[in-house]
Amino acid sequence: MTARSTKPSKGFTLIELLVVIAIIAILIALLLPAVQQAREAARRTQCRNNLKQMGLALHNYHDVYNRFPIPALFSSLAPVGGGYGGTTTSNVWSLAILPYIDQVNVYEQYDFNASAWDPVNAVAGQANIEAYLCPSSPRGDDGVTYSIPAALVSGIGLSTLDLNLNNAGAIDYVPTTRVREEFLNIAYNTSTYTDPLEGWGKGAIFNVALGLLDELPEGGRIRDLSDGTSNTMMIGELASRNALYRGRDKVEIAAPLDEAFMQDLVSGGAWVDPFGGNWELTGRPYDGGNGTDWFGPCSVNCSNAKTNPHQALQDAAGLYSWHTGGAQALLGDGSVHFLSENISGVIMSSLISRAGGEVGGNF
Repeated sequence: MTARSTKPSKGFTLIELLVVIAIIAILIALLLPAVQQAREAARRTQCRNNLKQMGLALHNYHDVYNRFPIPALFSSLAPVGGGYGGTTTSNVWSLAILPYIDQVNVYEQYDFNASAWDPVNAVAGQANIEAYLCPSSPRGDDGVTYSIPAALVSGIGLSTLDLNLNNAGAIDYVPTTRVREEFLNIAYNTSTYTDPLEGWGKGAIFNVALGLLDELPEGGRIRDLSDGTSNTMMIGELASRNALYRGRDKVEIAAPLDEAFMQDLVSGGAWVDPFGGNWELTGRPYDGGNGTDWFGPCSVNCSNAKTNPHQALQDAAGLYSWHTGGAQALLGDGSVHFLSENISGVIMSSLISRAGGEVGGNF
């Protein structure tokens, strides 16, 4: 009969186990950034596809109406008591193109005889439109909620009631409608910029229209893009509104009517919000500013501010995304480009203008 061996089986020593754990930890540390980069590349591609969809939608809209949609429209000249607080209706580019991004149901649910703030449009405005959300933006499931006191808007005849949005569907994109003189003076290193061609400040999609209109504003047709469709920006990223960010730091409201306060109310972070149809580039300092510096040379990723307390519906820091190194923009020919954080102010201005007669160059 063969005797059973009593020799013990060999296992890992403590030192060997620690070495294996250390090797695994190193491999994970090396692999994790690559995984994160791959995920961000996928998110950036999806964001690019969002802009491509919007480009096709804008051109399909143009085919039907022979013009691009008005960025924003407020009809607020009704007698007091007409409509919701005197605001009879409102429209915005992102509402107008819904049928062309497969959102006919939401479009038909919206009552165009009422404004975005009218309770009758609350349900339609709460729809989440995936094409309007950049997946890189750390928004979560939160929509846009605000209440603009009537005292702030009654003076301009917009409403006699508070304007409320509750958990409205968010949007991370904005039409680039104007370059303000303050940014041009910085870009061109001059104290006074004159425009003999009257092309500056006119975006591919024209200026915001206020009031009841006898005729639509000029500038909304492809033929009006005399700089060329491939040299004119239409839509760019402006993520994470209605919160305010300087750099990657979120800024909380510190006082009534400060920059964060105004951003919370009128930065147009909801796709149904007509305040999202106006973006006028003034730039900011490279650190995003401190709440009192409204102008500067930086036009990409320094801040997502779309307002300041002195020009609540006009000033905008620039484009803003959560992509590393820049933000994406849609041009008039339907192409999407990644604009570097270091883009020249001259190039940025030339891309926004539609009839400046300038040569944009490389970007």
